[in-house]
Amino acid sequence: MYTVIWVFKMTEEIVIKVEDLQSQFGDQIIHQHLDLTVYRGEILALVGGSGCGKTTLLKQLLMLNKPTAGKIEILGKNILDTQIQLGHLQRRWGVLFQQGALFSSLTVLENVMFPLKELTHLSFPVIKSLAYIKMKMAQFPLEAAEKYPAELSGGMLKRAALARAIVMDPELLFLDEPTSGLDPQSAASLDALVMDLQKTLGLTIVLVTHDPDTLWTAVDRVAFLGDKRVLAVKPIAELVLDPQPLIQAYFASARTQRKENNGN
Repeated sequence: MYTVIWVFKMTEEIVIKVEDLQSQFGDQIIHQHLDLTVYRGEILALVGGSGCGKTTLLKQLLMLNKPTAGKIEILGKNILDTQIQLGHLQRRWGVLFQQGALFSSLTVLENVMFPLKELTHLSFPVIKSLAYIKMKMAQFPLEAAEKYPAELSGGMLKRAALARAIVMDPELLFLDEPTSGLDPQSAASLDALVMDLQKTLGLTIVLVTHDPDTLWTAVDRVAFLGDKRVLAVKPIAELVLDPQPLIQAYFASARTQRKENNGN
């Protein structure tokens, strides 16, 4: 399985290319000479120990903060170039934030409709219809569409946020700890949903996760961050065998956790 995916990705279009990234906050250096390539159609996970800079990297890919130096190209555009139309580019991707980031004063339906109302000139009936379609694709129960975020379970909240993330038909999807806070059954169900959406919509997905089961079941390649850079990018079955000490230390703990979870 992994060999087929790897050969396929090597011939695919580059969707994200990060070169010689430098990130610094005051005296603290987060990234130094960081390089990363993401190919169209793959699901790539960012992992690493606490403080390794994976969340900072995700925010930089989303243009929520800027690196000190380096180059980031997304969908063929240098996002650090002040001359490009960032708003148009941002419409080509969707984001699922860790806590959902839904508007608490809006219903689920209103939350999912929000990007379409703000960024398109579609009529209200069309927007509402599209929102229902995307909620159904995200396996969100349509009878709960009029509920508010505070009334939802953790799994339903994630699915509502996922529906909003795909409502603009993005090419690229960013997921921040998608299974965080979910029980194992709900987490496995969400992983399966993400894989299904990736195939159905032809998405390229970049996610940050600490969930070892997600890495083994839902991801094509894993980028390991450590020593202020990407130490390796490989399918998980290959990455866990990498002799680099930081990688071995991380996955020794992750493997133990995975075995304990599977044994309960």
